[in-house]
Order: sequence, then structure tokens, then C-alpha cells
Amino acid sequence: MAGGFTEKEREEIRQKLLHAGYEMSTEIGLKKMTVAMIARSAGIAVGTFYNFYASKEEFVIAMIRDTEVRFEKEMAAHFSKDGTITLKKFLEIFRENFKPENNILLRMKLDDWVWLKSHITDSAYFNKTNDIKKYEFMFTKIKGIRQDAEPGVVVNFIKSIYALYQNRDTLFEDSLQTNVDLIFETLYRYLKA
Repeated sequence: MAGGFTEKEREEIRQKLLHAGYEMSTEIGLKKMTVAMIARSAGIAVGTFYNFYASKEEFVIAMIRDTEVRFEKEMAAHFSKDGTITLKKFLEIFRENFKPENNILLRMKLDDWVWLKSHITDSAYFNKTNDIKKYEFMFTKIKGIRQDAEPGVVVNFIKSIYALYQNRDTLFEDSLQTNVDLIFETLYRYLKA
């Protein structure tokens, strides 16, 4: 086992690293965050960081995936016995995921997005085909959705929320949550059968 850690120790270190990454991404941003800073904040050696992640980019993908896994678990807990969920409940849970405290991508400013897109180029993220497939799959799980709903329209609504947060320093930040709520209300009206 890499680094001689038990499975429990590995999970504890992984959680410390993720926590440090979330904190630093909020405080200084992804672009300025370094492996040395992450390791120091997590209370581990830089070499230990590399026992878990090959690079800062791999670590950032792990942070994004961790956010997604938490959302997926929350969503799965609300599926009915037939594996479906109502549109209203789906959007309620989805909306919770679109709060900065629950979604690392909403904490990022535009320069971090530019860094992310230029450094995470071979990933499933920032891939329109994967975005559409994800939402088409989710459409099969949601009850009460209109049959002619276009996944691209839904994806664009969601990406508009990210765009708002990326540019929050040029917007009225006190009104941002209201804007996001209005997007979700519009999305509900669009999707409702």
C-alpha cells in the first residue's frame, strides 16, 4: 500500500486534503493554489500528497467528483422504489447542489474557470456530448417531465448559473441567489409536462 497507510488512514488523509482544497479554492482560488499549500494546509508532507494524486489537476478533478458523488447520493436517497423521482423533488435537491457551500464550481471566479478549462482538457468535464448524455439519462429517471424537453436547453440553463457565479464580481452579489432561484423556476416551468 502506497505510503504504508492503512485504508482508514488513507481515507482520513484524503478527507483532509479535500477539505484543505475546498477551503483554499474559496480563499485564494484554484489557479493560485499549489500542491505545497494544499499539503501544508492538510498537515501532510508534499510527498504524501503525491501518494494520493499525481498532480494538482488530478486533485481538482477529485474535488469536483467528490461534490458530484455527494449530490448523487442525496438524489438516490430520494428515488422511489421504481428508481424514479418527481420533477419537483429532483429540482429541489438539484437546487441545493447549486449553492456555493455545496458546489466547488460555484465558488470559482472567472480566472479559475480559465485555469480549469486550460488544465483539465482531457476530462469528461467541459464536454458537451457528456453533458447531454448525463441529462438524457437523468430525464429517464424524472417523473412529470415533458416528452419534448431538449437536454441542450436544460444544460444551458445550468451553465448560465455557473456563468453568473464566475462573474459575480461584476454583478449585484446580494441579488445573485434570487437570480439563481428564478432560473430554477424557469427550468421547472420549461420541464413540467
